Amino acid sequence: METRSLDRMLAILATFAALTVAGMAVAILATKGSQDFFQTARPVEAYGAYLSTPLVAFGLRLNLGLDNLFMLFYGAFFIVLSVRLRDTLGPSLAGTALAAVMLTVVLDSIENHHIMTMVHSIQNGLPLSVTDGQLQMIASQVKFHASYLAVLLFSFGFLQLGKLGRIIAIVLWCYIPCGVLISVIPVEQAKALVLGRTIFFVFAFILSAVLFFSLAKKSAPAPSSQNIA
Repeated sequence: METRSLDRMLAILATFAALTVAGMAVAILATKGSQDFFQTARPVEAYGAYLSTPLVAFGLRLNLGLDNLFMLFYGAFFIVLSVRLRDTLGPSLAGTALAAVMLTVVLDSIENHHIMTMVHSIQNGLPLSVTDGQLQMIASQVKFHASYLAVLLFSFGFLQLGKLGRIIAIVLWCYIPCGVLISVIPVEQAKALVLGRTIFFVFAFILSAVLFFSLAKKSAPAPSSQNIA
């Protein structure tokens, strides 16, 4: 596939990914329901109390649905990006970065469906143990760290895509330490970092949409001139 077509696909996928996350942010602010609460091990009673808060259960289901959609967009984006950067990074490096993204997608899917299973169990009086929350916390952290590896490798490809590409690489580098710090400090103190991680990731998609729309436009063939008799 020609580079121009890949750039158009990347621009569209980046736009959809950014818009989906924006929708998730609006839903969280409106309902206070988010899967973030379930990404940390807690007493079983805490999950039930959280779900009993007005609008939270609805917001959580909406958030997970949008996150499932986001998964498709960012997964497709990085698959196409690995093809676009194959010659720049080399097949081995691009393949490793893609493998890390695919691990992120798989763990993200497991996370969302496990949380929905926990919600279903709580709402239907089925048994739930502390182990459910502990395993979820492990899976969530491994998911995020797989994404850190992926974006670090892809950032070296962005460095070769001009000034805006270098800015995107810097944004991705900021995303990584935010995430690593989240995993080592107490959950109650990590809210600002969680917000920062989200902002950096979404900002990278917005800038990527601008970059690849620009690259696709630049590579468009010039219209042929015709002499009018």
